[in-house]
Amino acid sequence: MITVELIYEIFRRWHSGQKLSRISETEGLDRKTIRSYLQKLEDKGFTRETPFPDRSELCLVISQIIPQRQRSKPALEQFEQFAEEIKSMIHDGSEPVLPKTAYEIINTRHGLKASYATYKRFLKEKGISENPSKRMIRIELPPGLETQVDYGKVGLLFDRTVEKNRTVYAYCGILSCSRLPFIQFVFSQNQQSFVSSTIDMFEFYGGVTEIISIDNLKSGVIKPDLWDPKINRCFSEMAEHYGVFVDPCRVATPTDKGKVERLVPPARELFRKMKKLHPTADIHDLNRMAYEWCTNEYGMRVHGTTREIPWEVFVQHEKTALQALPGERFSVPFWKEVKVHPDQFFEYQGKRYSLPAKYCHKKVWVRQNGPVLQVFHTHALIREYVVKEQRMNYIPEDFPETVREMINGGYPRYLINEARKYGDIPSRLIENLLKPHAYLNARRAQGMLRVMGKYAHKSFFIDVCQRALDRRVSHPKTFTRMLDHEDGQLTIDDYIESSQEGKAMVRDISDYIN
Repeated sequence: MITVELIYEIFRRWHSGQKLSRISETEGLDRKTIRSYLQKLEDKGFTRETPFPDRSELCLVISQIIPQRQRSKPALEQFEQFAEEIKSMIHDGSEPVLPKTAYEIINTRHGLKASYATYKRFLKEKGISENPSKRMIRIELPPGLETQVDYGKVGLLFDRTVEKNRTVYAYCGILSCSRLPFIQFVFSQNQQSFVSSTIDMFEFYGGVTEIISIDNLKSGVIKPDLWDPKINRCFSEMAEHYGVFVDPCRVATPTDKGKVERLVPPARELFRKMKKLHPTADIHDLNRMAYEWCTNEYGMRVHGTTREIPWEVFVQHEKTALQALPGERFSVPFWKEVKVHPDQFFEYQGKRYSLPAKYCHKKVWVRQNGPVLQVFHTHALIREYVVKEQRMNYIPEDFPETVREMINGGYPRYLINEARKYGDIPSRLIENLLKPHAYLNARRAQGMLRVMGKYAHKSFFIDVCQRALDRRVSHPKTFTRMLDHEDGQLTIDDYIESSQEGKAMVRDISDYIN
């Protein structure tokens, strides 16, 4: 599936000078497809000669040129629900059947219509086939090309910061050419620990290789996939900072990084050996000893595969081939995807943050680096916060006035101020209504205000409000009936204007008194 992240990574590799054949092999796309997308980006002004663009700007352009919909594969999807059944028949320990026989059995049992060619594509995508005979091929790579990375569980160690035993993992890295190892013991495999250990490894070697091959651990790969792995954004950002490209290995395929796989057992033995020799050492002491072991012991032995000394090969050939480290060490951020709730807030590490109403029900990415919290949507920065102690953080302009007052805890005051627009008596009527329990009677006060807005222009409005105040009326329906009753009364004017003829016939009372 073509994604923004995939095309961005292709352009980054191409901009750095990689050939199309290398990009095609790494990213799993046909060279014609890669060339077509690169041509579209060149038409937009993104070339090798121009400086590398801002990530948000480039991602916005990429999102406009990739197809918005991917064609579904209904024929292929017919086999999805029967994947385990097919696998169990092919890999049955006692009576396995050939893949073609399994196809015939499934068709007979469930009456599927998909062709055998579609079935073979399904087996290939899911990796369901007969186990081939294993053939180990030794792959030697040129200096400065690849570093392989893996984790291994090594044992327990007392952590003085929390006063209890904790599981220890060995972060293992190895240069594919010289075989010089790097081992660091850690208590966690989260994204911050993974990125920090990788940076420490770069600094240990004094440079970076062109690519780094990693396992499908969540700290590095969010969604493992043969053709379209989704790299963790924290790790991806670090790789871009150091100019290294990330190549995730296939799921459950340790031979893709066989060199580092062979380093995990020695790392486990090293941990247990040093723990017994130095029972009071903490994890920092063990790491210092592990770095020395990597260079002075393992690095000075003749390697069993290459028949050369790793440290000598590193110094003579590989060190000069590594890319130089940038001037500034990467500051490790924390990335997390969160959902914006209908109340316009999202939750992050026990605190609530607001966004404009248009982001309700959508997912956004939160990036925290120190006290600065950044919020991204579709690769664009939409908001920044400074992390504070308070649990609720919001921008007042995100909400209408009524909601702002509710958040501030001043909603009763807001209702009284709204009533004051109609006069002092209506304001006192709302104030008396809210006195027993402001938030309990807030809805009634809202209803009374709506009624006031309807009748405020009537001449009898203030008089009715006074009567309602005297009678302690507290329900909008009662208030409405009082106003409706007053509105229905006919006002009779007892003064009748006289005509000119009538006025001529009128005499003063003195004319009739003798």
